[in-house]
Amino acid sequence: MYHISPLLGENLIGDGIGDIVSTFFGGPAGTNYGENISASAITKNFSTYVFGLTAILAIILSFTPLALFTNFIPNAVVNGASIYLFGVIASQGITLMIDKKVDMFDPKNLAIISLIFVIGLGGHYALPNGGFPLYKVNGNVVYFPALALAAISGILLNYLLNLIHKKSDSN
Repeated sequence: MYHISPLLGENLIGDGIGDIVSTFFGGPAGTNYGENISASAITKNFSTYVFGLTAILAIILSFTPLALFTNFIPNAVVNGASIYLFGVIASQGITLMIDKKVDMFDPKNLAIISLIFVIGLGGHYALPNGGFPLYKVNGNVVYFPALALAAISGILLNYLLNLIHKKSDSN
């Protein structure tokens, strides 16, 4: 068994740096943890070799004309798989909170969860291109993804509410 808990901080820093480099060159940020865990749960395949092979295959497909073959997958199939995958991610998140005995009726937790859901889901589906318009570049509008804003807002609200709670405890 691997003892990776002490390395979690370094892993998150490395993942963040990788996301920064990727987005600097126009690539996507890597939201890989939830997807990998959910894909494992859905397929019942937990082999690191399979994930490595899949990563290599994805890289090969992204740099070759073979990427055009992904256009033959019907949108209904891609969207259905996406709904299923992200639904499993959400379900696993709720399961983790229940398993860790997070009080889902605590007003602080309800405020954070509600904020994330409203900004993330509402913004993603109600706003053009799933995001908040930021600025224009050569006539094209650049959008800040609602899902990213939801995550940042949840983190900031959690931090703020914890500060308020600590301050009220010290008085």
